Amino acid sequence: MASHASSAQANLEIRRLTLDDLNLFREIRAEALQNHPQTFGSHEEDEGGEAMVAAYRHWLSGTIVGAFGCGSLIGVAGFYVSADKRSQHRGHIFTVYVRKNSRGHGVGDRLIKELLAHAEARVEQVHLAVVSTEIAAIKTYERNGFEIYGTDPRVVRIGDTVYDNHLMVKRFSH
Repeated sequence: MASHASSAQANLEIRRLTLDDLNLFREIRAEALQNHPQTFGSHEEDEGGEAMVAAYRHWLSGTIVGAFGCGSLIGVAGFYVSADKRSQHRGHIFTVYVRKNSRGHGVGDRLIKELLAHAEARVEQVHLAVVSTEIAAIKTYERNGFEIYGTDPRVVRIGDTVYDNHLMVKRFSH
């Protein structure tokens, strides 16, 4: 008998999002911003309107993968390579989010594995930053070969609360 998690993964479709998915991306990103403001947010999103839409269009022109379950977008994760010519051996994972009712079923693992497969042919190492209190996310990254190499203190302030980011890296053996 298959476990609930493995049956959920079997029905999961992972694919690159395109500009045609802009509204789906905006919807899941708004949910992430609402539920986890300490983890998500950009200058463009703070501005809203056209600046935010332009940022989303730019992100979707790169590599953002989405997890679809039962036809709905239930998770996203992005990847980019450093623009600086001297740092193009480094890739970055960003904007990883899985909807609450889909967590604990391997969706985050599948998204990360998809991005790492894409990244391995392009870079020597992949970096990410994760809020230090996001234990489940940290465990997902560690399962996929990431290790914490530092902590960036007090990166985000929301009201009187401050949050640290753990800096994580996965190196490929090329």
